[in-house]
Amino acid sequence: MKRKVQKKGINLLLAVSMLGMVSGSHISTAYAEGNPNVNQENPKTNTLANLEITGLKLDQPFSSDVKEYSATVENEVQSFKLLVEGSNPAASIIIKGQSITSGKEETFSLQTGKNTFLITVSDGSQTANTYTLTITRKQNGNNLLQNIKLSAGALSPAFSSEITDYSVQVTNDVNAIMITPASIDKTATIEVNGTIVKGAGVSVKLADGKADIVIAVTAENGDKRTYTIHVTKAAATSPEPNNSSQNNNSSKNNNFLPNNNSSQNNRNNSSMPTGLQQNSTTEQKTSKATLSSLTVSNGTWGSDFSKNKFTYHVAVSKDVKTITITPTASYNASTIMINGDSSKTIQLKDNQKTIIPIVVTYDDGDRKTYVLVFDRNE
Repeated sequence: MKRKVQKKGINLLLAVSMLGMVSGSHISTAYAEGNPNVNQENPKTNTLANLEITGLKLDQPFSSDVKEYSATVENEVQSFKLLVEGSNPAASIIIKGQSITSGKEETFSLQTGKNTFLITVSDGSQTANTYTLTITRKQNGNNLLQNIKLSAGALSPAFSSEITDYSVQVTNDVNAIMITPASIDKTATIEVNGTIVKGAGVSVKLADGKADIVIAVTAENGDKRTYTIHVTKAAATSPEPNNSSQNNNSSKNNNFLPNNNSSQNNRNNSSMPTGLQQNSTTEQKTSKATLSSLTVSNGTWGSDFSKNKFTYHVAVSKDVKTITITPTASYNASTIMINGDSSKTIQLKDNQKTIIPIVVTYDDGDRKTYVLVFDRNE
């Protein structure tokens, strides 16, 4: 009796097993639905969803999987605005040790050169992710002077940052001249005849005659501009001999001459050709480093050209980009430089004023500078 019962039990277990084989897929499905770890994607909790700089384009489009970005700005840009957003609102964002609010724009300052910003995203439960943002601020390119001070003499023409060629005349008792130039931007380096200017100016010894003083201004980015001062030191004068006694004797002798001799001498002088008369006016040396004419391709002159007038204002419309300048020397042996170059076509600046020096040099070293100031009409 007992064996029969056991046999029935075995048959029942076998039937249940076979039934399970037929409907096993349904059982398995129920088990998968009840397991939260199957077919579930782990969210990226420690990543950025967005990174952007106001008004500036990154080197590549943002992606949460890309961890390094860069951008370049001009030297004039001293700060920028950065916006970052995290993928997980619960995650914290740290930039340069400062906690940042996700989705809020923040301002950061920039130094010249490379500026590196590490952006760390962490929710405290997983390994933090760090993004690197590198902003390169270009070096300063300003190589202009704002002033040149002299211990003796005066610059001709008057100083302007855009004019690079000047003349100075000093008396014979000036044995040295102190040159004190100042740059517009403090990052520029200044040299006077090869000596770096530090604080006070540079003293330059002067010999009789002509000498050139060269001021080299090098911007932070390496761009160089040269200003030249042509100094003329007057020659020493010899003392005149003492002829007072001789003059007195002549005066005494003249007292015995008949009065009509005076009128006779006047008649003799008047009959002599011009230039040979006694007591004729001393001839003055005339500069040959002049222009006989000066024209421009566009603009309205503030005054008519004259070879003995050296500064002119020319009004041009704001849409004029270039000007062709045509100077004509009074003497063929002269050379002409326009804005330090031989090109006659110059580019006008976008601001309201462009200053162009025109240097005329005669073959004996005589030099004059004409200045054209182009003013843009509003």
